[in-house]
Amino acid sequence: MNSKPAIQHALFCAILMVASLFGACAAPGQVTVNTPEGRLQNYPPTIEDTPQRRQAAEEAWKKLIAEFQLPEAKPDLEPVLNTPRALPPELAGRIVLHTKAGAFGELEAKEAMRRFIERASGALFPNHTNGSTHGSIGLKDLSLVSFANDGNFYRAVYRQANYPFPIAGGYGELQLTVSKNGTLLQWGSRIIPAFDMPTRAEVTSQAIQSIMDKMVGREFSYTNIAGQQMRYKVANRSEVSVKDLVVYPKREGGRITIHLAYPIEAGKGTTWTIYVDAITGQEIDVKQNFAS
Repeated sequence: MNSKPAIQHALFCAILMVASLFGACAAPGQVTVNTPEGRLQNYPPTIEDTPQRRQAAEEAWKKLIAEFQLPEAKPDLEPVLNTPRALPPELAGRIVLHTKAGAFGELEAKEAMRRFIERASGALFPNHTNGSTHGSIGLKDLSLVSFANDGNFYRAVYRQANYPFPIAGGYGELQLTVSKNGTLLQWGSRIIPAFDMPTRAEVTSQAIQSIMDKMVGREFSYTNIAGQQMRYKVANRSEVSVKDLVVYPKREGGRITIHLAYPIEAGKGTTWTIYVDAITGQEIDVKQNFAS
């Protein structure tokens, strides 16, 4: 009896099984990419606004309220991330960061802020319960990028430093404002969870150049200060430039997708940034770079 057809049939079934397994790994809208370490992962990573994540944020808030012996107040949270967007007005000046006697100069303020970040990490940093690969976020993942002595208070901005490229779109930052008597006046956290990301682009430089060429003749609409609808048309190639790679979180409804992206700037005087996914080559977002 010839066993060749049986062997071919078994091989075909095995190929189908492997293909179906890889297909099941990626959610709709995701692709599977190889990391430099040879591991497979879904791209782009996604943050979902789930009841579990909201509950975890509420528990972290309650813990903070109890630890600092604060009155009950409703948290003002960032959409999807569930990190603090602003400090409730009734709590301004109620959280004491400087508990030691003596002066509260810039060095003391920076140290007090560091201690507070570690102490309040459960509320300041996002949790992620979707089962995706991630690491815990903490003070070790932040870099102090600016510190200002503004009259009666200190203002500090920390930037997330645990991704291979800068985080764009206003994400990846933690801001703290502290009075000169050592109390917290304001805060805001747009820190994102830590995901494994590709460390290099997959789209070729030729493909990016082609995308830039197609920007010539493209029209953008905007509203001027008088409320009039205006249009701007890219006249020539000199008005288009590509910037360095960034990590770009894009929010759509109750989810945020994390992309490796090329920002392409178009326009002269009035400009727009078009974000192109560096893995798939797809345009993912357009941002106006001027106020109107």
